[in-house]
Amino acid sequence: MTTSPPPPAVAPPAPAPQVTPVPAAERAVAPDVARGLALLGIAIANAVGHLWGVATGPGGRPVDGSTLDRIVDGVVALFVDRRTMPMFALLYGYGIGVVVRRRAAAWVPWPACRADLLRRAGWLVAFGVAHIVLLWEGDILATYGLTGLLAVAFVRVPGRVLAVVAVVTLLLSGLLNGALESLSLLSGGEAAGLEGAETSPWVALLVRLAALLVAPLGVLVALPLVLAGLWAARRSVLERPAEHLPLLRRWALGGLAVSVVGGLPMALAVARVWEPSPAQLFWPGTLHMVSGAFGGVAFAALVAWVVAARGTTLTTLGPVGRALRAVGTRSLSCYLLQSVLFVVPLAAWTLGLGQHLSSAQVVAWAVGVWLVTVAFAVVLERSGRRGPVEAVYRRLVYRSPAPAPAR
Repeated sequence: MTTSPPPPAVAPPAPAPQVTPVPAAERAVAPDVARGLALLGIAIANAVGHLWGVATGPGGRPVDGSTLDRIVDGVVALFVDRRTMPMFALLYGYGIGVVVRRRAAAWVPWPACRADLLRRAGWLVAFGVAHIVLLWEGDILATYGLTGLLAVAFVRVPGRVLAVVAVVTLLLSGLLNGALESLSLLSGGEAAGLEGAETSPWVALLVRLAALLVAPLGVLVALPLVLAGLWAARRSVLERPAEHLPLLRRWALGGLAVSVVGGLPMALAVARVWEPSPAQLFWPGTLHMVSGAFGGVAFAALVAWVVAARGTTLTTLGPVGRALRAVGTRSLSCYLLQSVLFVVPLAAWTLGLGQHLSSAQVVAWAVGVWLVTVAFAVVLERSGRRGPVEAVYRRLVYRSPAPAPAR
């Protein structure tokens, strides 16, 4: 009796190539500097949300402010509200595009790349949920994480499809914003009694838990800019801005023009120069959101334009540029630190100081908060350390400690 030879051994599938984070010394200048500036805008835009115990009008601004308060409110509405958060969403989408491009260059199979993207977005959602539950309902991390999960379906589609989906979702987000602005004005704004109820930490927790239910609506707002970031990353627009100067000039100048013209009606209403009815506020609210997307693109393009025009590199960055870059490379830690510096002193359920600040004062507070995060980031940069939240996030995403940034 003869025995058949054993079947040939089947070699196990080769593991997907490992792609580690881009070393800090090799990161592009423009995206990180833009991200550092965007965090200043986010602090200013979020500031009014930490006032409480007052009735509010268009844009959620207090109705009993001084002339200075109204001027500040109008300027913030025109240049910051619905403008810096789209800029941040654009940069988030750009980062997704860079991840995809680097993995494709390293011959990482698409299923492994997709799993990596989903893991990154999933952990961002988890961080955002924790942020909402523990601190503040105005979180953007969960929204961006959910948008990142959805964006995985678009990373390999043609540019025309990205453009169509971005335009449609941008228009829908504008209509949604217009409806919400009208409804808010119709309801008479924030009632002092409701905000006062949040002096109980348990009631405040319930308010934040309820915010988890509406967080998915933010995907509609973030998706157009995330898709725009994906498109720009395919062409390395922000990493090699010198090769795209005509495009960056058009984006910067044209986008700023659209942003200012489209945001002016809402800014006039916020500054109480014009007092629209709830129905009249619908279209200014819609235009404010749609034009804000152009403003977000314009601000990012402007940073890249300046970097290219000056021939700025990592070694030629001045002190201000290095500080902005330090914040940008630690944006997750700095963003969460902002919340701590807002919520602990100002929230009704903590020290409660937000009841005693005006619009202008809380914007000044926001600038101070951002400067504290700048100092925090610079100290970490000089010591060669990542932001603490970035370190945890990267360990979770890459499942092993990521190398420290090169000094």
